[in-house]
Amino acid sequence: MSDIENLINSNQEILAILLVTTLIILLLWNVYLHFGLFKVKKRSRIFFENKEAKDLEDIIYGQVKKTDKIGVEIKELTESDKKIRENLSKCVQKVGVVRFNPFENVGGNQSFAIALLDNCLDGVIILSLYSRDGVRTYSRLIRKGKADHKLSAEEEEAIRIADGKK
Repeated sequence: MSDIENLINSNQEILAILLVTTLIILLLWNVYLHFGLFKVKKRSRIFFENKEAKDLEDIIYGQVKKTDKIGVEIKELTESDKKIRENLSKCVQKVGVVRFNPFENVGGNQSFAIALLDNCLDGVIILSLYSRDGVRTYSRLIRKGKADHKLSAEEEEAIRIADGKK
């Protein structure tokens, strides 16, 4: 009977070792899962922080609504930008000024020609002639860098300066 008792005691020792080993493995697995769960809870707290929604579906739905709203706003901004660019192309963007002395008996370059043109070289040129008798001012309509009437050399130079060709 002692062989049977030894065998039973031996099996109990092996069983005890297996149980202790299994308990240690389960304990380590439990600690690992606990830390994983802690990370997930921390991330979810950060994710749901300052949000009215309490689940992921509500947050996704809110983000979809925000994305749709932003899409509409971007479309409006694009249309507004297009209108602004169209209006800007019609504004004075190019300016050329030439000062000169048209009469030899009057001192200084007090006369001038100023070209005020948009991006398509449309606009106006203003000519001011100073003499002892007074000042005379003229304006001419400019289309695509050309005038309907003959321009003086100073007016043509003002257009070249405005166009950046000088």
